[in-house]
Amino acid sequence: MRLLPPAVALILVGTWFGLQRLAISATESENMMLQKGIAAVRYATLETAAPAKSTAPDRPARNKGPLDWKLIAEQLSEMQRSGGIGDMRAITRLQQRLQAMTPQEIVAALDEIAALDLSAAARALLERVLMQPLMQKDPELALDRFSDRLQTLDAAVGGQLAGALRDWARKDASKADAWLDQQIAAGKFDSKALDGRSQSRMLFEGSLIGVLLTSNPSAAARRLAALPEDQRADVIGTFSINSLKDESLPAFAKLVREQVPESERARAFALQTAQRAAQGGYAKVTDYLARIRPTPDQRIACVEQAVATSMLSNDKKITRDDLDALREWVGSQTPNATDNITGKLLCMAALRTRKLDFAEASELAVQYSLASGNDDVLITFVENWAVGSSKEQARVLAEKISDGKRRAEMLKRLE
Repeated sequence: MRLLPPAVALILVGTWFGLQRLAISATESENMMLQKGIAAVRYATLETAAPAKSTAPDRPARNKGPLDWKLIAEQLSEMQRSGGIGDMRAITRLQQRLQAMTPQEIVAALDEIAALDLSAAARALLERVLMQPLMQKDPELALDRFSDRLQTLDAAVGGQLAGALRDWARKDASKADAWLDQQIAAGKFDSKALDGRSQSRMLFEGSLIGVLLTSNPSAAARRLAALPEDQRADVIGTFSINSLKDESLPAFAKLVREQVPESERARAFALQTAQRAAQGGYAKVTDYLARIRPTPDQRIACVEQAVATSMLSNDKKITRDDLDALREWVGSQTPNATDNITGKLLCMAALRTRKLDFAEASELAVQYSLASGNDDVLITFVENWAVGSSKEQARVLAEKISDGKRRAEMLKRLE
């Protein structure tokens, strides 16, 4: 049996302090990817297991005895604590055992685990282990099994189950559509939040609508129209790039323009940009923009999203070469916004992700301003640094603004 390679742990970038559109970029996009289960705790799905060479391939009896779920929970917990190091042979055998089980046997194992005296964390870990093969074998059964907990699921499990709904919809969209309507009618997604939002429902709606956009665009529009207007952009942001194929992008753009309030359309388009930037880089984003044909403001939002996702969602230090390449691409997409985006990115890199320190970022801001013949990069950096960190440092840097009028205006604002 072919086993999956180790998954790379997702590093969530801290929320940006308010750099307007870029604030939704690296953090919100990566968080959305987490919610969809793209990078959610893969230890719990056993994808961290490395192939183990069996010394006795002709001894199937080893896989016939009862499973010690308490011991398994301890082994998986140790793997999490140690960063994936553990008894890989035992974990590999468990994965093989689960893959050989029928959906009904997996459900019986879930019943057995529910009756054990386990901590909540251990029980949740084991449930995630069993959920993955159950969803692969019978997504409908997996959804029914956990339907009484749809509103209380954590992001990782909710993402897994929303993925099961997506897989089911690809095989039988009408049944998946009817199932979700039944759960809504039964109150499974009723929210106690003051704003009435059900994050779980939005996640499931997004998984289904993303599939329907390809197979039945009118049904997709019907589902989105049934949601409050102020939730539609967020639902669209959960569409999986694996569901929203390139050929569906014109229908996607039409859906956004017809169903999402105008003030939210740029954000809706930008949220999808993040997935393309993460998986295909700037080339994928360029193609995306060509297909959805955004307005100038929407294009800027998408470019900012792509920049933040590509540059800030990893551990790599930002270099001058990186910034030059970024500015070249941004200039090809939104030439009038290149300096503004550069200033914001430099500020975010120094303030939140620590990929530059203040001295490095401010020096680069000065250099780019001198090279361009205007102060736009420097002014944008100063404005955002004053909001997010230190007005005193911002004032010192503002003294380097070459245009006397703009320098005086900035210093006045920083008093």
